[in-house]
Amino acid sequence: MPGCAKNKPLAAILAAAALLLFSSLFTGCMSRNTAELLCLPQLPEEYVELQNAINEVLKTGAVYSAPASGSHRQSLQLCDLNGDGTDEALAFFNIQGERPLKIYVYTKSGDSYNKAAVIEGDGTDIESVSYVDMDGDGWMEIIVGWQMGSDLQMLSVYSLKGFVASSIATTDYTEYTTANLDGDDKTELFVVRHDGEAKAGVVELYYINADGETESSQAPLSNGMEKISKLVTGKLRDGSSSLFVEGSYEENGLVTDIFAAQNGELRNATLSSRTGLSESTVRQYTVYCRDVDNDGIMEVPVPRVLNSKSDTVYRVLDWYSFNKWGSRSRKLTTYHNYSDGWYLVLPDAWDDIITIRREDTDAGERAVVFSVWNGADRPATDFLVIYSIRGENREGMASKDGRVVLYKSNEVIYAAKILLSREEWSLAPDISYIKEHFSLIYSEWITGLT
Repeated sequence: MPGCAKNKPLAAILAAAALLLFSSLFTGCMSRNTAELLCLPQLPEEYVELQNAINEVLKTGAVYSAPASGSHRQSLQLCDLNGDGTDEALAFFNIQGERPLKIYVYTKSGDSYNKAAVIEGDGTDIESVSYVDMDGDGWMEIIVGWQMGSDLQMLSVYSLKGFVASSIATTDYTEYTTANLDGDDKTELFVVRHDGEAKAGVVELYYINADGETESSQAPLSNGMEKISKLVTGKLRDGSSSLFVEGSYEENGLVTDIFAAQNGELRNATLSSRTGLSESTVRQYTVYCRDVDNDGIMEVPVPRVLNSKSDTVYRVLDWYSFNKWGSRSRKLTTYHNYSDGWYLVLPDAWDDIITIRREDTDAGERAVVFSVWNGADRPATDFLVIYSIRGENREGMASKDGRVVLYKSNEVIYAAKILLSREEWSLAPDISYIKEHFSLIYSEWITGLT
């Protein structure tokens, strides 16, 4: 989520403070009780006055209450809220009593820090916090997720203009993210509300109009979506930005809803009016959308089963880009070997004329064989093998029989062998193509993490 990444990170402060705590364990401070040692360490000298101001709150019985998730999880955070080049400090507390969750905002004046505003909330925890400029006036709005219980989260948007905290929007939510889809100097808030039992939900867009009023527009999620898996923004074919919402669908499946916004109106561009489902993005395969070819445009993978004489099903992934009306166009095709951690971009000309099989005959060696499909009644013609080689003798195995190393690590070597020349088959690849289009699979491809 966008925030105050451009400002001085608090990591350096906390690292120095952690060093102080580490040192204290070896300088006669072992007599302190455990609770004292587990408190946030004293801040560096530059922030002594800020620490003094925080200590005054802690003396009232307050405890730190850091946001539980999101990009900003420290108990003390720095952010330039008003765009003047100086960071404000935000401290997160839980104080027993009415509206126990509190965010103290401190402004700096010389060497001292003064309490400028307090944001208060109900609930058990602060779930998350984000800092975004939603109206383009240079002041950050603060978006706070309040954990009300195990099954309820409330999201509040606060204006802090003039350091007067005022709530300008509140809603329940399942997930949320912020993005600037229309390219102006304003950031929009996208709130997902999803009912797992009903397998239905909506995405609601919140924005601040030219008059300073908060407005919203919503569009439905696909019917049958069981759980929200991932929210990410990406480009469509025309260069415009969209929100991609991915969720689990039936057993081991995924569906992707693509939301476009225009003039404050939100649309689910891929949703079928007939079925209420984004049919063009449904797949029984847990692979998430991404910019697979690094051209700045997001693609959605849809699996396609290859011809095979084996009972084992082999698939390739056709990666589709979309326009703002939900029409898709195939960009490229890949074969992903998830068990061995690699994938290969396939030439368009191979399309439906190849077949694939595995051969794991040698200890420490796993092979994927690419073949020309000659029909169900004729043998396939092998033209390429890609090997995953482990074990002590992997160096020797990777170089034998005309194999060429594609990638080498401390644990595994990937190698390829071309079995047919261009004279034997006009679509045969050369080793330079294989090297250029061979890549490793990273965990977020499967988990959806970014």
